[in-house]
Amino acid sequence: MAEREVVLELRGITKRFPGVLANDRVDFDLRRGEIHALLGENGAGKSTLMNILYGLYTPDEGEIVVRGEAVRMSSPREAIERGIGMVHQHFMLIPVMTVAENIVLAVEPTRAGGLLDYRAASRTVSALAGSFGFAIDPNALIEDITVGQQQRVEILKALYRRADILILDEPTAVLTPQESTELFGILRNLVREGMSVIFISHKLNEVLEIADRVTVLRRGKLVETVEAKDATEDGLAQLMVGREVLLRVDKVPASPGERLLAVEHLHVRDDRGLEKVRDVSLEVKAGEIVGIAGAIRRSSSPHSRRGAWTSAPSSSSIGASWRSGTREEPCCSSPWSWTRSSDCPTESSSCSRGASSVSSSRTRARPNSVSR
Repeated sequence: MAEREVVLELRGITKRFPGVLANDRVDFDLRRGEIHALLGENGAGKSTLMNILYGLYTPDEGEIVVRGEAVRMSSPREAIERGIGMVHQHFMLIPVMTVAENIVLAVEPTRAGGLLDYRAASRTVSALAGSFGFAIDPNALIEDITVGQQQRVEILKALYRRADILILDEPTAVLTPQESTELFGILRNLVREGMSVIFISHKLNEVLEIADRVTVLRRGKLVETVEAKDATEDGLAQLMVGREVLLRVDKVPASPGERLLAVEHLHVRDDRGLEKVRDVSLEVKAGEIVGIAGAIRRSSSPHSRRGAWTSAPSSSSIGASWRSGTREEPCCSSPWSWTRSSDCPTESSSCSRGASSVSSSRTRARPNSVSR
């Protein structure tokens, strides 16, 4: 089988920041109709390399070649003009605008007087989405659609601008497993249409599932490029970190002690009055780690912020036990609040009992104080 055409080459790319060599003479190439994964630990230089390709950074050394022509990317506009699109880990969308408005922004269809022809934009976006099998409403507001749908909007933005090289920076970091599976289906459809995809990740199983080739970076340097069909998780992990890695965790069963924190029936509303956390209860005991899991931009962040006391819940019962030296001192019975910034509240401190409602005002708590 003939080797596919090389559509992109990075040759000897070097990028320095003060005190950091982010990329050290890195070579990388991309073929037509393939998914090429860029794999490495956090801080390995993956995103820096792609930001150079997309014109966000200027390389200190090296050369970029697109379809056989040496080019200099001084801005994302130049990258887009050369058919390169990038979907960042944190989406670049305007929440109060519609899907169609976000996709056509800066290249809008217009009508008499230079005004946006919204109907034409909506029709164009609907046809584009349909041609690639994207189920999305062009008239929906960005703030009203799921994270997975927002990612599809970012991909459609690139396709609308006729990109045939697509960079995805940690695309599954914000997705549920089901949304990740749907994304992989979309990517396979795109490469069947002749597009080429660079898939930035540090997740071994995903790279082996979706990629044709894998390039591994470690501490800013190219380690190796391998065919995904010949690679294993163990082998890739060793390339990433430079030593043999045990990919399983042998955990001793936990022996938790007494309860240190209890949260019962926690409800949280955002600044718009919308409920972000609904009737959540949990407890934390001495000697254990309690994880709070959830997709990004859903309820995990607001919940953890409540536990860190950065703002008040709308309703809940929260109790804690305060450790002072080696002796456990129970704090005020829940519900309670205090503002003392040194020790646990005692009978003589400003502990207030019996208040069943929570003030809506926000108090910034000092490191050793709790405000509820």
